Amino acid sequence: MSEVPEAPGVNPEPAPSSESAPLAEAPEASTAEVEAPEVADPAAEHITPDPEPEPELASEPEAAAVPEPGAEPAAAAEPATAAEPAPDPEPEPEPEAAAEPPSVSEQAAPPSEALAAPRAETAEPPAPSPEIGATADAGAAPPVAPGAAAPTGPPSETGKIIGGVITSITADEVELTLDDGRPAVINRRNFDDQNTDPTTVYNVGDRAEGAVLSREDPRKRVTLSRAWALKKRSWERLAAIAESGELLSGTISSVSKKGVIVDVGVRGFVPATHLELEPPKDLKSYVGKTLDFKILEFDLDKERLVLSRRSLLLKDQRKQMHDLMASLTIGETRTGTVSSLADYGAFVDIGGVNGLVHLSELSWSRVRHPKDMVTVGDEVQVKVLDVKVKKRRISLSMRQLAEDPLARLKPGEIVTGPVSRLVDFGAFVDLGGVEGLVHLSEMAEYRVTSPEEIVTPGEEIRTIVLSVDKKRRRIELSIRQAVSHDFG
Repeated sequence: MSEVPEAPGVNPEPAPSSESAPLAEAPEASTAEVEAPEVADPAAEHITPDPEPEPELASEPEAAAVPEPGAEPAAAAEPATAAEPAPDPEPEPEPEAAAEPPSVSEQAAPPSEALAAPRAETAEPPAPSPEIGATADAGAAPPVAPGAAAPTGPPSETGKIIGGVITSITADEVELTLDDGRPAVINRRNFDDQNTDPTTVYNVGDRAEGAVLSREDPRKRVTLSRAWALKKRSWERLAAIAESGELLSGTISSVSKKGVIVDVGVRGFVPATHLELEPPKDLKSYVGKTLDFKILEFDLDKERLVLSRRSLLLKDQRKQMHDLMASLTIGETRTGTVSSLADYGAFVDIGGVNGLVHLSELSWSRVRHPKDMVTVGDEVQVKVLDVKVKKRRISLSMRQLAEDPLARLKPGEIVTGPVSRLVDFGAFVDLGGVEGLVHLSEMAEYRVTSPEEIVTPGEEIRTIVLSVDKKRRRIELSIRQAVSHDFG
C-alpha cells in the first residue's frame, strides 16, 4: 500500500478496496490507473481525463498492429493485485479487460510515438480520411476523389493490345465488349490516321482490337486506339521482314526533296539514288505506284525505316545479263547502241548487257580516240569475239565486220596513197584503212638520213608492196623499188 502513492499522477487517497469495483465497471479508468506507474511523462495526466478521443484513435493503431506495448498491461497488473489484501473472485477477469484494448496504452505514450504509427501506414497514398486509410489494402489502387471518373484499367495494361466483339458502331465511335467482359470504346480520332468512318470498315458482331490508352472515359469504358494497334502491328511485321530479308510491297504516297515516301503500314523513305539504277529526274511520276522494296535500314527505337529498290534492280540486271551472256555465241553478229565512251574503247548495249569494243577493234585503220569513229547513241553492228560469264565481260568488234584491207594487198603490187605521218625510221602511207611503212633504206638509191629529204606529210606517193604480215598487221612498202619497177 505504500508503493501506490509514489506513482506520479495517481490519487493516493482512495483505498485499494474501493478501487476494485470501478475497475470492473469501467475498464478505461482501471487501465489508466494501471498504466500510470509506467508513464514518466506528465503528458499522461492530460490524456487520462479525456476518454472521448481514445476509442476513436484506438482503431488506427489496431490496424498498425504494434506488438511491443502489448506486454505492458500484464506487467502493470502485478502491483495492483499485490496491493489488495483479499482479492475477490471478480478481479481475475480484470487482466483480460485491461488487455482487450492494448492500444489505450499506446495512446498513453508520448504524442510523438502515438502519431508515428499512423504516418508510417498512410505515407504512401495519402488518405483523405482515417476511415479510408484504415481500410486500404496493401498494393491497392489509389482512392478516387469524389466526382472523378474511375480509371479504365490497371496502369500496367496501358499500351497492351486487347480485343473483343463489336456491340454498337456509329460514325464517331465503336463500342465493344472485351474478352474479359469489360466494355470498351474506340473513338473515331483513334480509329486510324486517315479519319476513316468506322462504319465503312466494321459491322456489329465483328471482332476489333486496339491498344489500351490511359485516357479516362466518363462511362467507365476501356479506351482503345486502333491506330496505335495498327502501327504497333506494322512495326512488328517490319521487324520480322527485316530479319528474314524478304521483299516489302508499298505504295509511294508523296515526294520529298531527296526521295519519296512509301506507305507500308508506317512511313518509309526511299532515297532518289535507290529508286532506280540511275536517279530519275521526275519523282512525281512515281506517286501512286505500288512497287517492291528491300529494307535498307530499320530502327524500331527511332521508328526509322529506309527502303531501297536499287538492289532489286541490280539483281534483276545481273540475272538478265547472265541469261543473255549464256545465250551469246562467239562469232555471231548483234545490233547494239553505243552507250558510253572511254579512252580505251566504246561500250555497246546489245539488249540489256554492255560489251566493249576495244580501240583496236573499232576500225582497220589507226584510231586515236573512240569519238573519232562513233558517238553515244549510234546504232552499230558488232561481232561477238569473246564471252566470260563469270566475269561478266563481253568483247565485241566493229572492224571485223568490214573488209580487211590486207586481204586485197599482194606482194609486188603497185599501190598509191598519201603520206599519213613521218617517223625517224621512215614514213607511213595510208592505203585505205591500213597503213604501210616505207623504211629509210627503201626511199632512194642513196643513203637517206631523214624522211623529210624525200617526202612530206599529205604527199601522194607511189609505192610497191614488199610484204604483208596479216598476223602482225604489218605492210612493208618501197619507193626505191617502185621507181626501178617503172623503168624496169
